[in-house]
Amino acid sequence: MTPDAPALTPTAATLPEWRRRLHQVSERHPDIASRLLQALERQRLASGDVAGSIDLLCQRFQLQEHRGGALDLQADLQRAAAQAQAAGLSAQSARVCEALGRIAYQQGNYLDATEHWSRALDLAEAAGDGRVSVAALVGLGQIQFALGAWTAGLRYHRDASSRLSALSSGGQNDLSDSYLATKVSLNLGVGHFESGQAEDAERHFSHGLATALRGGHREFEAEAHWHLARAALARGQLQRAIADCRLALHIAARLHHHWLEAAASRTWTDIALARGDEAAAVRSTEHGLALAQRIQSKPQQSRAHLQLARLLDKRGDLRQALDHLWRHVELQAEVERQTLPNRSALLGHPDAAGRASAGLPAPVAGSLSPSAR
Repeated sequence: MTPDAPALTPTAATLPEWRRRLHQVSERHPDIASRLLQALERQRLASGDVAGSIDLLCQRFQLQEHRGGALDLQADLQRAAAQAQAAGLSAQSARVCEALGRIAYQQGNYLDATEHWSRALDLAEAAGDGRVSVAALVGLGQIQFALGAWTAGLRYHRDASSRLSALSSGGQNDLSDSYLATKVSLNLGVGHFESGQAEDAERHFSHGLATALRGGHREFEAEAHWHLARAALARGQLQRAIADCRLALHIAARLHHHWLEAAASRTWTDIALARGDEAAAVRSTEHGLALAQRIQSKPQQSRAHLQLARLLDKRGDLRQALDHLWRHVELQAEVERQTLPNRSALLGHPDAAGRASAGLPAPVAGSLSPSAR
């Protein structure tokens, strides 16, 4: 326990201040914050407060996720899902489904992620939890991005943005609003970047960085710098790309945010190649591969193996290049075995554009009632 650690037994009146202080503690002492949450979680469960216990677990998941610990909580979340369902707790069920969707997405299990996020949307709307609705919409938009459906993905993120704005304008401000606002901004930037709309992309990335800094969300600060590095590299602004990517890698490494560090390592590989440093490019890609393996991210591993195959082939190391190429093919096949048979469902129905313009998500696999997210 540290002097600035919040008290372990917040009341309903002191809960907002308790959460704010815990957020501050987590930046300096993430392990202490996680232990505080776990202790209070067990205390609430022992007293019969199942809903409170699950809420604290979901808060602990958010803390752990961006520090490489998402998989460590998968079994706890699955148990919580069963508890919430048995107790008829729609709001808690929604939060657990949203968290399980993030774990599935990290691993490249897009169908499972879609089912979790679709159910989270339905349950959140039934419970009137607008913030979980926004988070689930962001997740479904990321699925569209993962499948290369940039326009469809942008519709989800625009819907998420408008819903979050409505919450904020209604006076329902919360610590999580800046977190969600940053997340939405960065995803909108990704959609514009991949659609060739560079200026719009950089505007959203810069806005996301500013929001992350105001809210103290270091993981999103790092992600914003990574995206800005990609944008600068695409414009041929090498020095700016180097500066932003270094910042992203530094912050991600300090946070143990393995997913982001692996992603930024791929961009550092591109920067090294632009500087003509093939040895640095190989080292960066190998580092990214090791991180992707640690968090069991099949898409990231696949991209790293392909990148290494190309680099080693260029250097004349044909045996190792072929080994990496075959591993890339195997991993890609694993992802596609799950995704391709359900691709049309994951991408939604032909009326997706009309539903989005009406403020409704497109029907997706596992959705119980799309109009209810």
